[in-house]
Amino acid sequence: METGALLRLAYLANILILVPVCWAMFFGNAMASVFQGTVTDSLGLRLLVGSLWAAILSASVFGLFMPVLFAPLLLVQIIYKALWLTLFVLPLVLAGKPAPWGIASIFAAIVLTYPFVLWRAWSS
Repeated sequence: METGALLRLAYLANILILVPVCWAMFFGNAMASVFQGTVTDSLGLRLLVGSLWAAILSASVFGLFMPVLFAPLLLVQIIYKALWLTLFVLPLVLAGKPAPWGIASIFAAIVLTYPFVLWRAWSS
């Protein structure tokens, strides 16, 4: 698969995932739907995370047209999602507490697949 096409698939995945998530962050009950009630609702936190995800969504749209230029966006996602999984989800699991498996599964899939997308993009 062509490098640009592979990157575009990652941006498209971001868009498909983030449109409903951003909607929930700004207009819905994100703490219940996105975080499955495992994070205490806070307007400041919801707007901070929602703004980050809206920025990633916007940059992903641009990435569809300029895939290589926006590839570092995928690296940022790998890093922050791996940190969240390690520092938030893993301690919950180890303590036997409920974890937000929906978002954790999506984050894990991205952390496991986007490095290969970037490797392919940057090695060609």
